[in-house]
Amino acid sequence: MLILKGHYSDKGLCEEMAAQLGILDTLAEKPVFLGIGSERHILDCLGPLTGSMIKEKAASLPVYGTLDEPLNATNLGSRMELIRQQHPGCVEIAIDASLAAADDLGMVKLFRGALQPGKAVARKLEPVGHFYITGIVASQDDKPKLGRSSFGSISHVYHMARLISDAIGIWHNSRF
Repeated sequence: MLILKGHYSDKGLCEEMAAQLGILDTLAEKPVFLGIGSERHILDCLGPLTGSMIKEKAASLPVYGTLDEPLNATNLGSRMELIRQQHPGCVEIAIDASLAAADDLGMVKLFRGALQPGKAVARKLEPVGHFYITGIVASQDDKPKLGRSSFGSISHVYHMARLISDAIGIWHNSRF
């Protein structure tokens, strides 16, 4: 279920996302943030880049999936088992890059429900998260080019990662 949608350049989107993250305030424990993606591909690094930024802004939050230790298609299953053992019953918030119509490039979306990682590249990976945040990094028409690490601009990815991590930082600092 879509909770929030906006372009990373929209005024007030960061604060609105932080306010929407207030739905996490009723949790007894801190939620676990999951940066899904690869540090080796520009358009797939939204999750790990955001994870690294969250660690800088809210060091006490449990964050898995960073540029140094990504959660990707190769290790997601085994790492999720360990994460769930360390944080039993915790609410998971997954963060991942996504594809959509060309007009949606730069859109950030917050959803309630599980993320289906790898869907854009026809990978069957286990759903993760109780909530998820996606950033539109390319259009569906760009699918054939996605395997090349040099395809696409990191500009949109960086700005979306910054917005998401800033919103999480604002939410965290107002609560903890």
